[in-house]
Amino acid sequence: MATKQLTKERRGRPSHREDLRQELLDAARAFIVREGHESLSMRRLAEEIGVSSAAPYHHFPDRRALLIAVATDGYRLMFEESLQGTSSSDPREKLRALLLDFLRFSSENRRLFTLMYESELVREEMAPEIQEAQDIGFRRLHEIMLAVAPNLSDRERGIRTATLWCSVFGFALQTNRAMIRTPQPEPERAELGAALVGQALRLLDD
Repeated sequence: MATKQLTKERRGRPSHREDLRQELLDAARAFIVREGHESLSMRRLAEEIGVSSAAPYHHFPDRRALLIAVATDGYRLMFEESLQGTSSSDPREKLRALLLDFLRFSSENRRLFTLMYESELVREEMAPEIQEAQDIGFRRLHEIMLAVAPNLSDRERGIRTATLWCSVFGFALQTNRAMIRTPQPEPERAELGAALVGQALRLLDD
């Protein structure tokens, strides 16, 4: 009842064009965090903020464009949070902090993470906006890897980077799906993630 009343109060409320776009994005992200992206439609989004069913189309041509906007905003948030990691000047500690921040984000934003990394936006032909956002993350990872292991050949460093990333990214996916099992008593996710990152970093030892 409270939600319906709020919707009625919002309906017809004048919104400047730029304000409405941000309101739509905020509402879409909140919906995805709460229920996942699969059931989000443009009509459902309009109902969420109490505007006409046509209003979202003034800012997003279709549902896919809306999801891309939410996903790219998720990458922005993830990158901003990771920049607040360790203040250590040690490249290895910076790399450790970067990987742990990625695991923390994946755990705290599971449904948003699914949109960013497992949805139709990345299957078959990846959306260019998602490709660009992911490239930012990979460039940062490769820059840190170069500082951590400057004596490795580019080829060997690339192989170890790919192996490290697959380990950490795979852990994020499988723990979000509750598909990792360890002997009892099972470590907490954060503890297990920190141990996995520690083991993965051994790949960089000569």
